[in-house]
Amino acid sequence: MEKQKDLEIVELMIAMYCRGKHKSKKGELCPECAELAEYVRQRRERCPFGDDKPFCSNCKIHCYRPDMRQKIAAVMRYSGPRLTFTHPVIAFSHLAETIKTRRANAKQERQKQKEKEMKDKEEKRND
Repeated sequence: MEKQKDLEIVELMIAMYCRGKHKSKKGELCPECAELAEYVRQRRERCPFGDDKPFCSNCKIHCYRPDMRQKIAAVMRYSGPRLTFTHPVIAFSHLAETIKTRRANAKQERQKQKEKEMKDKEEKRND
């Protein structure tokens, strides 16, 4: 996903969380959520995958500190279901992308397993 679009969606979710949990005004973030948003921006800017980055839940590299990972997970758990009603296109495109990525990862794993099995069979024949 394009870096800027990815950041916009995460910031939208953080704002939704902050309004719901911390009762902040629309367009404002509490200090804790502002810190999280800045941390997300920094991590996203340094992501080695660039624009080919999968969603964090599908990523092989977990680049967030454990405390920030817990905070962003709480944001996602809160905002994700609500996004379906406030921004359905974003929510369903996220769901479709997640399913697509998981299927591709599963296919790669099956292929690796099949190659390993074939290699093992070949080694047994050669013994």
